[in-house]
Amino acid sequence: MTRDKEVWKQMFQELMREVKPWHRWTLRPDKGLLPNVLKPGWMQYQQWTFARFQCSSCSRNWASAQVLVLFHMRWSEEKSRGQVKMRVFTQRCKKCPQPLFEDPEFTQENISRILKNLVFRIMKKCYRGRFQLTEEVPMIKDISLEGPHNSDNCEACLEGFCAGPKQVTSLPQSQTPRVYSICKVEEGVEPWASRKRVCSYTLQKHICRSVSIFCCCVILIVIVVIVARTAI
Repeated sequence: MTRDKEVWKQMFQELMREVKPWHRWTLRPDKGLLPNVLKPGWMQYQQWTFARFQCSSCSRNWASAQVLVLFHMRWSEEKSRGQVKMRVFTQRCKKCPQPLFEDPEFTQENISRILKNLVFRIMKKCYRGRFQLTEEVPMIKDISLEGPHNSDNCEACLEGFCAGPKQVTSLPQSQTPRVYSICKVEEGVEPWASRKRVCSYTLQKHICRSVSIFCCCVILIVIVVIVARTAI
């Protein structure tokens, strides 16, 4: 996290400027952050994601789909400023006798997806806006993982906070993942996807539902007519 913190900060501010260009938001790491331990006025968002690790002692590499990323956020309407504190929980090598806890290494794609989900939560919790889509962007793991999660070497598990992976999707590298948009209805914000695509999907769904209802009505009328003629 130390090596990537500027990437996280810059990407977060760019995403926030897309939806709230006149408001100032900051993101900073905080190793002392704990789940469900909140100061007054702060709100929480946590996410499990995929990342890779490398042992600083033996150089062993491993991957995990159960990396906990914790956010605490606060919004000041009077100052038009918001703060986000972030903690990424670490893991240690299971092969070394006295291993150190190592920071995870994220792909740019998963950093982007984590922060898009964070911005989505900020817009819902701090601005209480209505959205066309309520789905979070799923994380991606680039390899198939075997065996159970190694809870004995997971910092979140050892501290009693690891509850299981959330929205970690296994996809081939050649397949383009689906990214959901965050569209604010009343302000028309479209930061990550075209509204036309969303409206098209909604229209198709509505047409299919209408056709199904019509077919059911026709079948019911035919049955009634047959029954009536039989009775006569």
